[in-house]
Amino acid sequence: MKIALTGATGHLGSALLQETGKRNMAVKVLARNINTASLSDLPVEIIKGDLLDPGSLRNLMQDCDTLIHSAAMISVNGDPKGLVHQTNVEGTRLVMEAALQAGVKRCVHISSIHAYRQLPPSEVLDEQRNHVDETAFAYDRSKFAGQQIALAANKQGMEVIVVNPTSIIGPYDFKPSLMGQVLIDLYKGRLPFIFNGGFDFCDCRDVAGAVLNATAMGNPGETYLLSGKWYSLKQLVQLLSKASSKKIRVMALPPLVAKAGLPFVKLLGALQGKEPLYTNEALEALFNGNRFISSYKARQALNYTTRPLEETLYDTIEWFKNKSYLVP
Repeated sequence: MKIALTGATGHLGSALLQETGKRNMAVKVLARNINTASLSDLPVEIIKGDLLDPGSLRNLMQDCDTLIHSAAMISVNGDPKGLVHQTNVEGTRLVMEAALQAGVKRCVHISSIHAYRQLPPSEVLDEQRNHVDETAFAYDRSKFAGQQIALAANKQGMEVIVVNPTSIIGPYDFKPSLMGQVLIDLYKGRLPFIFNGGFDFCDCRDVAGAVLNATAMGNPGETYLLSGKWYSLKQLVQLLSKASSKKIRVMALPPLVAKAGLPFVKLLGALQGKEPLYTNEALEALFNGNRFISSYKARQALNYTTRPLEETLYDTIEWFKNKSYLVP
């Protein structure tokens, strides 16, 4: 087996490369920057190029029989420049076309839990839940659209499996990710407050294991949810304090305060030329994200396993320390 991997420099992509190394799998990756830290000292073949360049994709797919499409643009602030749609929808279309033309036999497409409707949040969410519609946020719509494009390729001679992770955290977070930066800021005392909401967190290593299992397991044409367990941000801080042996003190604010502050954080972000500290989209996921996401199907078909969040946080903090993101 030889794997073509997109999104190799992202958080999940980095975890996938660690896992392919352990399994002695041959991998070709697509990267705009071949000198990035996440690719250094790894036994992979690097194709320099862009997700939207058909020539780069042809080079990536050549001599590969398996594709893992992990590349995506995550956004909690809409799609003002159209890049979310361009990457997650049109990029996926180009990737699938290149894979079909190259005769790739199997594809594992990384979608998101946000392709599914989260409400009602207290009822179990599994693969039978309705998908989002055109009234959903731009990122959510883009992930569902990309998922549909990938599954359509399953009927054209390639086996396609879709996996839908929840909120991914863990080590190998080079950029770092949005949640990785939150953990860093909490550790350093840069976040004086949090909100009374939470997320379903899953470990990047557990997701990577299931994704690689899906290259040989699972039923083509089907989707598999990869969840962990829902934790409030208050619980996350408590576990982070324990895992890091550092007392982290923050104030937990109610939803009304969070929503009342939206205009101010938006204005501040605009004045600073930065993304706002939080957005309505982020608050919606925080307060109304589903709390009972089931990965039963993935556990049965892909041997998906999950580890305790405390273990994930400990390993993540240690990784950040070792990579000098944090002062020991």
